[in-house]
Amino acid sequence: MNSTKQGIAALHHGINIYYETFGNENNPAILLIMGLDTQCVAFTLEFIKPLLENNFYCIRFDNRDIGKSTWLNEKWNKKSPYTLEDMAQDTLGLLDYLDQTKVHLLGVSMGGMIAQRIAISYPERVNSICSVMSSAYLHDQSLLKNFLEKLYSPFLPFIFKHFYVKHPILHPKITVKYYMNMYRFLNGKVFKYEEEGLREIITEALEKRKGQNPKARYQQYCAILASGSRIQEISKINKPFLIIHGTADPIIPVSHAYKMASLNKSAILVIVDGMGHTFPKESYPFFYPELLNHLSKS
Repeated sequence: MNSTKQGIAALHHGINIYYETFGNENNPAILLIMGLDTQCVAFTLEFIKPLLENNFYCIRFDNRDIGKSTWLNEKWNKKSPYTLEDMAQDTLGLLDYLDQTKVHLLGVSMGGMIAQRIAISYPERVNSICSVMSSAYLHDQSLLKNFLEKLYSPFLPFIFKHFYVKHPILHPKITVKYYMNMYRFLNGKVFKYEEEGLREIITEALEKRKGQNPKARYQQYCAILASGSRIQEISKINKPFLIIHGTADPIIPVSHAYKMASLNKSAILVIVDGMGHTFPKESYPFFYPELLNHLSKS
């Protein structure tokens, strides 16, 4: 399965967004928004195929600072970093470029946060929203169990604005081996770790595309911090709202999904036992029927 179309959308605010589309552009569109430090190819063809079979037009793209889209390294300023709102504007600009007035949103992790922002601030552009392994506020103190995390969490925006944090988690090694090990950890222990297929995707992302921006993770994480909380706004989402999360997520605990679902009376919550911060093929039967049902109703 090849993309129907691919290209670069040159947006009016100086950002170029690389995109790929699949299927018939006259069908209902679903915009796939990927997460932190991850290129759009992580929405695999296996993941997209059921959507096409159910007559959806699929759009995947690289967020700013990742893959084939604009890298802001030299222009980026830690004292005034871009935000999730800016990234939401990127997606809306892409939709305008593709002549898509209204779409279904499916966002993963940071992508789920961007989807939330669009659904809250620009409901006229949204048919439905699916937030996968995401959060209304990554540093929600009410969900932190560790005393030290509770202690330093409120000061993180200040720290990142005034100091350059050199922690290795925020500055990954740009090697296939590093990312393979990372995804092995994120995968959890219940569903099969798809080593061969994942190696192919990571190799394509790092070696065959533009490459991996070494500053992407840090700069995108700063965007999350700079954007603050959406806890008080989640109730404003008045579109069909599906939340998918795994019980074994080591990055964003499943408590964030329960919290988000409690904030919106119309939200439907799907919890996948044993799923980590990835969605391997073996996990599809545990959430894909609910996803397709959600899309069919909106």
